[in-house]
Amino acid sequence: MKIVLKVPLLLTLISSFSFNHANAEIKLSIDESEVNRSASGFTQSYAPILSKSTPAIVSVTTQQIIRRIYPGGGNPIDDFLRRYYGYPRIYQPRVEEVPVPAGIGSGVIVSPDGYTITNAHVITADQRTGDLVEEVLVKVSEKEEYKASIIGFDRTTDIAILKINADRPLPFVTLANSDNLEVGDVVFAVGNPLGVGKTVTMGIISATMKSELGVLNQDDAYENFIQTDASINPGNSGGALLDTKGRLIGINTAIISQTRSSIGIGLAIPVNMAKKVLIDFVEGGALRRGFLGVELQETDSSGGAAITRVISGSSASRAGLRKNDLILSVDGKIVNSVNQTRVAISQTTPGTKVPIDISRNGMNMTLFVTLGLMGDSPKNLLPGVDLQTLNSKNRKKFDIPNDATGLLVVNSNGDQDNFKEGVLIVEINGVPVRTLEDARKHLKTGFNRLYVWYRGKYRFVSYRIP
Repeated sequence: MKIVLKVPLLLTLISSFSFNHANAEIKLSIDESEVNRSASGFTQSYAPILSKSTPAIVSVTTQQIIRRIYPGGGNPIDDFLRRYYGYPRIYQPRVEEVPVPAGIGSGVIVSPDGYTITNAHVITADQRTGDLVEEVLVKVSEKEEYKASIIGFDRTTDIAILKINADRPLPFVTLANSDNLEVGDVVFAVGNPLGVGKTVTMGIISATMKSELGVLNQDDAYENFIQTDASINPGNSGGALLDTKGRLIGINTAIISQTRSSIGIGLAIPVNMAKKVLIDFVEGGALRRGFLGVELQETDSSGGAAITRVISGSSASRAGLRKNDLILSVDGKIVNSVNQTRVAISQTTPGTKVPIDISRNGMNMTLFVTLGLMGDSPKNLLPGVDLQTLNSKNRKKFDIPNDATGLLVVNSNGDQDNFKEGVLIVEINGVPVRTLEDARKHLKTGFNRLYVWYRGKYRFVSYRIP
């Protein structure tokens, strides 16, 4: 039986969140060159290289604030005066807030102004509810500790972003390109294992693109791990996996073990995935993942993912993808499973036009798809109804006047009599809507009051979201 030595994350309603730190600018050091694999020479020590990077790997301690109530003095004269003469209580009960340690982990500073990457599970106080810790302390050195703010977290990749506000530029690591990794590359795991302090272990990359392990324990998780035999233990979570140039290639997140200690199967999140989450939260304020608009299933063949459904009005539909097409590669990256296809799409910025190689009825072809934004899927808004923003093409198709604005119904499953193809939703609960994001903000569970246009006439309809 395998044991994953990280506290499992239960599926919660909130899988990602940011804390209003959008529109900041982050300065990263990035070096995408490959390591030397010529096998010439012999390195007797990596100390000079590691000494430049390890100061940026920090210990992360989390705390919960416990509120304790202490009773009053219990003076009998005080009780007598209060009971018979209405005097106020002199010795009132007092409430004290006491910080209690909640957990330990590691983190990696990636910019001189203190942006830090760690694991989402490191800052989670209750794994059952997904509640976050109330206080995060980051220890940069033996004599330097700071309170850190949580910028955002994403449970589907197990990445969280912290911000340290220091009065000096902080040490930081350079980021590599994790797509360049190969099995056999020498790596170093750096972190705070078992709370003993900063520790470096050495090993190699044992495998890449490890998925379907159930480590993140979420149905919508993006598992794409680097596997290493460098020793990783509890407390290493959120720490750095470095290459022989001292660059960050991954964020250590879990081990698989039968002994509750490292047996050489450690897992790290590729730095490219972590960097995407970092930039999205810091510069955009929210995750921005590419969305294709298909449902997939595994195939009996050695690679690819089969399309079982194309969502009407989605990027896939507009590009000409069809049911039963077999996706072979995304933007030049070969995909061998549904998970690899999901990861490739999610790591691409929405609005990007990417080539997708497919096999259709035994014939290979390439289609170019402009990806949408994850979360803007029409099926996520009104169950049974596919929506689309207005444009000149669909406005002309349904003869919608220029002064009419709203969201257009492009498909209905037949159960929604009020939402036939061509219906324009003008308002939701009294608020005008023009985008899918507008609709998402103003729709609510239960009955919604919608103002719609259809064939030249306006009217109100009611729509219930279960």
